[in-house]
Amino acid sequence: MSEYESMRTADIVAEAVMDWNVDTIFGLPGDGINGFIEALRRRQDKIRFILVRHEESAAFMACAYAKYTGKLGACVATSGPGAIHLLNGLYDAKADNTPVIAITGSTYSDLMNSEYQQDVNLLQLYSDVAVYNTMITSPQQAGMAVDLACRAAFANRGVSHLTIPIDVQEMKLKGSKYSKHKVSEHTSDVDIPIILPDQKLLEKAANILNSREKVVILAGQGALAAGEEVIAIAEKLGAPVVKALLGKAVIPDDHPMSLGGLGLLGTEPAVDAMNEADTLFMVGTSFPYTDYLPKLGQAKGIQIDIKPDKIGIRYPVDVGLVGDSKATLSALLPLLHQKNDVEFKVDATRNEGMEYTSKGKKHQERKTNQTTSHR
Repeated sequence: MSEYESMRTADIVAEAVMDWNVDTIFGLPGDGINGFIEALRRRQDKIRFILVRHEESAAFMACAYAKYTGKLGACVATSGPGAIHLLNGLYDAKADNTPVIAITGSTYSDLMNSEYQQDVNLLQLYSDVAVYNTMITSPQQAGMAVDLACRAAFANRGVSHLTIPIDVQEMKLKGSKYSKHKVSEHTSDVDIPIILPDQKLLEKAANILNSREKVVILAGQGALAAGEEVIAIAEKLGAPVVKALLGKAVIPDDHPMSLGGLGLLGTEPAVDAMNEADTLFMVGTSFPYTDYLPKLGQAKGIQIDIKPDKIGIRYPVDVGLVGDSKATLSALLPLLHQKNDVEFKVDATRNEGMEYTSKGKKHQERKTNQTTSHR
């Protein structure tokens, strides 16, 4: 007997989402999704519903919530224009590799494709933005669909989309009327493994880092949980740390090894470091502004990323390390040599701005808030 027996589809979806540690959902009610909104209302002591003025805000909020909590972001919208309005914020989640689930309403199942009011082909509409994209057509399917959607969002660091017709939201699961090919709850539990690169690749990367004199670390969103490891490697190699915008919180701005950001909102010392680097060590970033990176042929490239398709997408790499940034850096650290006499270093203090040293020549002091948009 299923744990969801006699529940409406909307209630099954709400319970299944909460099983994935979703405690907050952003959205706007409407006729096409009110069955699910009612399920949330009845669980308001377990899951917060944050009312917005526009669905686009709900998607952006869900994306930001996921970025800053590490949890799955969640947003909800009604059929037609409500679901369409989510897209802008969901593309932000897609671009920033952020796990978000979007739940939308659809028109009555027997009126689809009949030009009924607000009848939009949401599966087609979401086909580009979502890593998992399906319609729930029965209460028997609901729990499985939520599990697969949440799993895909976490595993692929992207957007999952579920749409539910108005009438299906109110359908009840009566008994265990699953098809003969289906096992109840077969998708419920999953642990996303910590991925580590092959040891030979770690050793190859270490050999390059040990043999080079001007290593620059470029840290991004994927390194947010690896701040201590980034600092340890920076200090061991005498390598300054430059931060992509989404990696701003990897290490403090006033840390002695920090050069601040890079790009349109970056610092001049960060640009200088890239101009003189002989090795670019990218950690958890697919930094888009390639014109700020070392010139082609100037530097060796090493990149850590959890997603294989991101390796080498911005800068040619000699070693691509597919894996979790924190675990990979921890495995790499013992293979690195302590560089006590290095010329390529920085000295930064909160009150005196940034000072960058290279080849024993000291550049003029530059304040941390100075940008390089003119470069």
